[in-house]
This record gives sequence, C-alpha cells and structure tokens, in this order.
Amino acid sequence: MNPDRTGSKGMDPTRAHPPDLGPGEFAMVDPPPRAAVVASLAETLTRAVALGDEMAARVVHEAIGRLLGVAPAPEGRASSRRR
Repeated sequence: MNPDRTGSKGMDPTRAHPPDLGPGEFAMVDPPPRAAVVASLAETLTRAVALGDEMAARVVHEAIGRLLGVAPAPEGRASSRRR
C-alpha cells in the first residue's frame, strides 16, 4: 500500500478535454472568415451612420446583405424611409 494520501489533481487539459470555464468566461474560437468580415463591416456601418455618411452606410449595408445572402431592397423602397 502507498501511505501517500494526497488528493488527485486530475489530468491536464487536452485538445479533446478543454479546461473548465469559470462564470462569465467564454471559449475563444476562431470565427469563420465570412463572419469575421461581416463583423468588421458592421463596425464600419456603425461608424458611417455615426458620421452621417449616408452613401457609405448604404454601400456597407448592401455588402453585408450580399455576404449574408439577402437580396438588396429596390431603390424606390429605400428612399421612401426619408419622409
């Protein structure tokens, strides 16, 4: 018998067994390339709107829609919102 009765600390994390996350912690994963581009464009859209650059906001909005597979709105529909 082994007289040493110290508790087991368990195994070190492996690729198959990631470390446990504490409360409020998120696992870091690489986003898909398209998701990263959409996130970057969303930041650019936010800046364009904040600066009042309507044309840039429209172009970026359309690019985001195309990346997500959404058809752009007809031209007449977008201008009717300005009333």
